[in-house]
Amino acid sequence: MKQYQKLNQALKLSFLRGNLDFCSSSNNVKEIQQKKLFSILQRNEDSVYGKKYNFKKIKTIKDFQTFVPLTIYEDYKDYIDRIINGEQNILTNEPVIILEPTSGSVTPTKLIPYTKSLFQEFRNGISAWFYDLFENKPGISNGSFYWSITPATSQNIRTKNGILIGFGDDRSYFTCEQQEIISKLSSVPFDVAKIHNIEEFKDLTLITLLNDKNLAFISIWNPTFLLLLLRPLLNNPDLVIRKIKDKTRSKELENIFFDLQKKNYLKRIWTKLSLISMWVDGNAAMSIREVEELFPEVEIQGKGLIATEGFISFPLVEREGAALSINSHFFEFKERDKKNNLKLAHELELGKQYEVILTNSGGLYRYNLQDIVKVVGFKNQCPLLRFVGRSSKVSDLFGEKLNESNVEQVIKTVFKQYLLNPSFYMIAPEYIKDQNSYSYTLFLELGKHQNTILVKVAKVLDERLQENYHYKYCRKLGQLGPIKIFLIDINNIKRASDIYLEKTKGKQIGSVKSTVLCNKTGWLRNFKGDFVI
Repeated sequence: MKQYQKLNQALKLSFLRGNLDFCSSSNNVKEIQQKKLFSILQRNEDSVYGKKYNFKKIKTIKDFQTFVPLTIYEDYKDYIDRIINGEQNILTNEPVIILEPTSGSVTPTKLIPYTKSLFQEFRNGISAWFYDLFENKPGISNGSFYWSITPATSQNIRTKNGILIGFGDDRSYFTCEQQEIISKLSSVPFDVAKIHNIEEFKDLTLITLLNDKNLAFISIWNPTFLLLLLRPLLNNPDLVIRKIKDKTRSKELENIFFDLQKKNYLKRIWTKLSLISMWVDGNAAMSIREVEELFPEVEIQGKGLIATEGFISFPLVEREGAALSINSHFFEFKERDKKNNLKLAHELELGKQYEVILTNSGGLYRYNLQDIVKVVGFKNQCPLLRFVGRSSKVSDLFGEKLNESNVEQVIKTVFKQYLLNPSFYMIAPEYIKDQNSYSYTLFLELGKHQNTILVKVAKVLDERLQENYHYKYCRKLGQLGPIKIFLIDINNIKRASDIYLEKTKGKQIGSVKSTVLCNKTGWLRNFKGDFVI
């Protein structure tokens, strides 16, 4: 235990500066945010983007909002293409180190530029978060931890000028010193990420975790990932335990699982486990109860809002919501349902909802994340936020981030390819009992058709949607099954469009517009028909 405590203490101290900076900054939010903005602008005023929007002439935040437009990813596509082709000083004067894939709206995948300064902005938030965790939850220092490792889903790809596409290692957000400590503390070696076969990856991860008696802390993203890892153990423990080579540990696990009481058996496997960090807001909330039932004595801490584009907020122990990471980026907030009503971080009001707009050191300026947050409190002057959802039409049960614009484009292309002209169509996530997982289901109201054609449609549609980086990842992990097609009975008294209107009757009829992508489940209870595939 002393070895773990020593390593965790060293890691905690490496986060001290970030914590001190946050505590100090939380009393001077207006000044800190203004300083952050002008630091970004001055460093990048000679970039192509900086010259176009007159960064040198910007003297006030008002100037910045006047000269520089609000943006979404599509506004950067030409600039990022130039970066991919090897041009320098495009969005920033700093070189781009990595282009990180994430899901897009019009395009299936976005590539977000990362510079050295952007990595530091992430570390500023991570340091304040983890120091607070170590300080207020000492139990996590008594053992090892499992930091969710992303399995390799493709070979390392680089642009013509050598920029890596995608992180080579999940530790990239940390300093070299921190990475060395984390490697020693990690229950599962980071080399596991090199395994391309997802089933082998999950199997080895679970076996390694079962071998670790000292597991004290788990940090994952979506709770379904943890449930997927544990499912083989819960469904067929004897088969899993047979793979444990350590006979003493294997016998211990047998005794735990085949005890007639079978009470709190996961806690008996990992007696030191005291905290699990994961998403708890938005769609992730539907899986929280299952995790709580499996780990009734383990505390669950919700993560803040962390996007590929930026580190927005982080949780604080014994505080509701998550603190705005004021030392990470410059933030603006668009008040919900009010046009052009922009607020700065120090102007946010308790109880109100806002869309988050950020300016970071990677080359995104006044970038609308389309994430909605609610102000639930304050830490000194720093707002505490809770993630509410997305302002754009996005379905995101497990992190797949399917955007309606892209999904509609894909579906129409596939329909045209196979000469389909349905009177009604909509795709939505549904729980499929036979496969014990969710699948996106295409609901079709169609006249004459051939089932063989619809089988091909499902296959092609799934392949096309997997051009979306995060959807592909969820499919490979098994969080989502393949696309299903449900054929609505055209002889039903009610048409599918009428049923859709009835289910959305909470809206005014005049405002109801049939959607191509619905993020709500339960349509199988409303439509009569059958699965084609």
